[in-house]
Amino acid sequence: MLARTYSTLAAPLTGIFAVSKPSGITSTTILDHLQHVCRLNKTHPLVQGVLSLDGSKRAKRGLVKIGHGGTLDPLARGIVVVGMGTGCTKLHKMSGSSKVYIAEGRLGFSTTTLDCTGSLVDTAPTDHITKDLLLRVLDVFKGEIEQTPPLYSALNMDGKRLYDYAREGIPLPREIPTRKVSIFALDLCSYANETPDPTLKQLGFKVDGHDNTSGSTYEFKSGFVPKSVGDPDLDPKHVPVPTQGGLLFHIRVHCSSGTYIRTLISDIATRLGTVGHMTDLLRVEQSGYKLGGEATLEMSDCEDLHKVNSAIQAGNRIWDKRYEKATFSASE
Repeated sequence: MLARTYSTLAAPLTGIFAVSKPSGITSTTILDHLQHVCRLNKTHPLVQGVLSLDGSKRAKRGLVKIGHGGTLDPLARGIVVVGMGTGCTKLHKMSGSSKVYIAEGRLGFSTTTLDCTGSLVDTAPTDHITKDLLLRVLDVFKGEIEQTPPLYSALNMDGKRLYDYAREGIPLPREIPTRKVSIFALDLCSYANETPDPTLKQLGFKVDGHDNTSGSTYEFKSGFVPKSVGDPDLDPKHVPVPTQGGLLFHIRVHCSSGTYIRTLISDIATRLGTVGHMTDLLRVEQSGYKLGGEATLEMSDCEDLHKVNSAIQAGNRIWDKRYEKATFSASE
C-alpha cells in the first residue's frame, strides 16, 4: 500500500492558497503586497515561524519566500494561486493545470492587444450574427485547437518579451509560432440583449452596457504602494474603442494551460465573419482552487495574517487530496 504524503499543516504560513485578484493590478502585485504585510509584522509569530523554516540569505533579511502558480493580465480578475514558504516548491506542478474562465467578448471592434486596453484597429458589421450562428461557431472551438499567442503577451522571443517588441515598435525576428491547446468545455452564458445568466452580475460583469474599464478601484492599506500599470489613455497615439455599438456576449471556458482567451475571442469573431476583442475576464478556478472557496482570499483579507494562515491550511488540504488522487491513479 502506498504511503500518503501530506503537507505540514501545522507549519505557519507554509503552503498554497489563492487570492482573488482585482482588475487593474498585476499578479506580482499580490506577492509584493503579501511581502509588505509580512515585513510590517516581522515580529509576528506566524512570520517568525515561516522564516525559521527557511535557511536562505533571503530569510535572514526578513523576506518570506512567495511565488504564484500562473499570472493573470492586469485587466483580468480572479484566481491567482500563491505559494508561501516551502509551498513555492509545488507551484511548478501547476504550470500544466487546466483553468476555468468566464469571459466577456465584444464583436464589431478589434484592438491592438485583443482586449479593451488596446487601441482600435478595425471595425466590422455584426448584423448578420445570430445566437444560433454563435453557438455553432463555439462548437468548432471545442477540443484540441491551434492558437497564435497575441503580440501583447509575456512570451519570449530571442530573449525579449513580445510586448516589448510591440511597445518599442521593433519588428519581430520571425512570426509568432502557433501552439496546440485544448478547450474541454465552451458554453455561452449570455448573448446580446437576451436576459443574461444572473450570476454574471454577481461576479462583477457589467451586463447592462458596454462601459467596461480596465482601471482598478482597489485601494491598498498599510501604506503599500503598488507598481503602476500603464494607462493607455496617456499614450498620444492611443485610439479608444467606441463605447457604443457592437454585440456583447459571455462565455465560460474550461481550457488547458497556455490558452489565451483574448485570442479565442478574436478567433471566434473571425469565424463569425467579423472582428472582436475581450472586454472582461474572470478566472474562476485553477487546480481545485475556486472563487469563494475556503482557500481563497480577497485582497483585503491578505492584510490579516491569521486569515492568510487559515487559507493556507485549507489550500494545503486541497493540494493533499489532489496529490493523493494523482499518486494512486499513477500506480494503477
